[in-house]
Amino acid sequence: MASPTSCHIRMLVSWRGEKIDLPLSRGATVGSLKALIVKSVDKSLLLSAGDVKILHKGRVLANDDAELYDLVVPNGGKKPPKVVRLMATGASEAEIKERDRSFEEGLRAAPRVRDDLTAVGRADLARRREAGQRTLAQAAARSRAAKAPPQYSFGHIETLPNLPDEKKAKEILTSLANDPGILACMAKHRWNVGCLAEMFPEGKVGQDEVCVMGLNQNKGQKILLRLRTDDLKGFRKILSIRKVLFHELAHNVHSDHDGDFFLLMRQIEKECNEMDWTQGSGSTIGGVVSHEGSGVGMAGHSTKFEGGTHRLGGDSDFLSHSLPARDLAARAAIMRLTAEEEEIQQCCGCGSKGVSSDKDTNSRQK
Repeated sequence: MASPTSCHIRMLVSWRGEKIDLPLSRGATVGSLKALIVKSVDKSLLLSAGDVKILHKGRVLANDDAELYDLVVPNGGKKPPKVVRLMATGASEAEIKERDRSFEEGLRAAPRVRDDLTAVGRADLARRREAGQRTLAQAAARSRAAKAPPQYSFGHIETLPNLPDEKKAKEILTSLANDPGILACMAKHRWNVGCLAEMFPEGKVGQDEVCVMGLNQNKGQKILLRLRTDDLKGFRKILSIRKVLFHELAHNVHSDHDGDFFLLMRQIEKECNEMDWTQGSGSTIGGVVSHEGSGVGMAGHSTKFEGGTHRLGGDSDFLSHSLPARDLAARAAIMRLTAEEEEIQQCCGCGSKGVSSDKDTNSRQK
C-alpha cells in the first residue's frame, strides 16, 4: 500500500527548554538520536548517550537499536502523522554532582536558628545574605553566557478582571513573583515561568469533590494559583498560597505525585525559606523552617491544619527494608505531608483528581 515516505514526517524533540526539529527517516535509531543530542551539549559536561532518555507519549524508548519510525508511527504507517513529538531528558554525573554541591553549600550558608540575635547569629545572617546574593549573581552570569534571559523569574502576572479588589490580587501575585527566596530557588534550578496567574475559586475547600488550588501548565509555561476564598469576599492566607506555589513549581520537573515529586517539593520549600535573606524571624524545628503564623491554614479554616506526621500509605516498617538512600528520602517526604499539604495535593490541577486544560497542557504526561 502506498504511503508517504518517512522523510515527510517531522520529528520535534524537546530538550532542556529547546525544540530540535528533524526529519524522521527510515534507519534512524533511538541510539542515533541520543548521539545527536549529546553533540548539542557542552563537551565539558561529559554527557554520554547512556545518560539520555527518549520518551514518546510518556513511554521510555529503551532499546537503542530500535528504529524510531517503527516505535513512534502508529498502525504500521498506514496513517502517518505529520509531526511526531518526543521528549529527551538526562543529566551527566558531573551536572548531578554540581547540583548536589550547590544545594549543600546553600544549606551550610543558612543559620540553624533564624531569630538568633547574638553576635554569632548576626554574622550567620550576614553570610546567608551574601550567599543568596552570590547565587543570584552567578545564575545571572550563567544565563548571559548562554544568551538566555538575564534572570530566572516569572515572565508576567495575570489577575481575573471584574472581581472584587483586583488590586489586592495583583499585589499578592507581585509579592510572590518578587519573593527573594523563590527567585533564588528558581535561579538555582534555572527555571523560568512564563506567567503567574490567578485562578477562579471554583468549588468549596474541603467540601466539593473538584476544588483546584493550583495548576502548572506545560511544566512552567503558566502557573495558576487560587487566591480568593470560596465566597469571593476575601483572600486566602499568603503562607497557604505560597505552599501551593512550592507544590506547583515541583511540577516543572515531575508530573506525577510520586516520591521524587515530594522530595523535590520539600527541597523547594527548604531552599525558598533558607535563601530568603530578607527574613530574620522564624526558627528551624525538625529541619523545616517555620514562620510566625505558619500554622494557619486556608482562610476560613484556621483550625483545620495542624502540625504532625500524616501517612499516605505503606507498611509501618518499610524503613527496615533495604532501599537506596534516595528512595528512603522520597518515602520520608511523603510521610511528612501535613494535612494542609495533603489537601494541596488532592486539589492540584496536575494530579490524578485535578482538572486539565482544553488541550491537556498541564504537567501530567500521557
